[in-house]
Amino acid sequence: MIRRVIWDLDNTLMERDLKAEKAFFQENLSVNQGMTLLSLLSEYEDLFPRFDISMLATFCQKKVDFPIQEDFFRRWFSVHVDYPGVIIDGAKEVLSYLYYLGVENVICTNDVSDIQRERLRKVGLLPYIQEVYGGEYFFKPYKEAYIRAYGDYLPSQCMMIGDNLEKDVLAPRSLGIISWHYNPDGSDSNYEYSIKSLKKVKEMF
Repeated sequence: MIRRVIWDLDNTLMERDLKAEKAFFQENLSVNQGMTLLSLLSEYEDLFPRFDISMLATFCQKKVDFPIQEDFFRRWFSVHVDYPGVIIDGAKEVLSYLYYLGVENVICTNDVSDIQRERLRKVGLLPYIQEVYGGEYFFKPYKEAYIRAYGDYLPSQCMMIGDNLEKDVLAPRSLGIISWHYNPDGSDSNYEYSIKSLKKVKEMF
């Protein structure tokens, strides 16, 4: 019996306001500089086990030929607190349904817990979420991220749902967590454990 559902957040339950992020970059950087930093953020996630803003700033400073300070990253990430984005269709319906069934909803994200928690609060999803586990502890796909997310439950008592096939499906499945790929556009359509609509989750309970 599933007791806890572990959710990815971005591109699964919510979509970021990328226009607000783009506007921030335009005010502070050239187009090429902005693209470089976005690429370096992804590279940092691939090379380091957890999020640390000081380590990220130092990592980027060594890679770019323009001045960049830790405060820049704080202001960048705060954009998504000011402009939290929008809820993906079906997310609130499914979260509230599971919550009232007594199934725990938790978030496992590579972003910072406090930022993601505030975004969830602003769009009205936080009341249905028991906990947010962020990248300041461990990034996905490090196994420690999933172990922390399933907590006191057995892996077999948990389900994970997310849009990244490796980080949200294959890695947790290797630990015994039932996992589903949220794949609304039908790409990777040959993958067996795939759903196009979050509302399909209700049918699993």
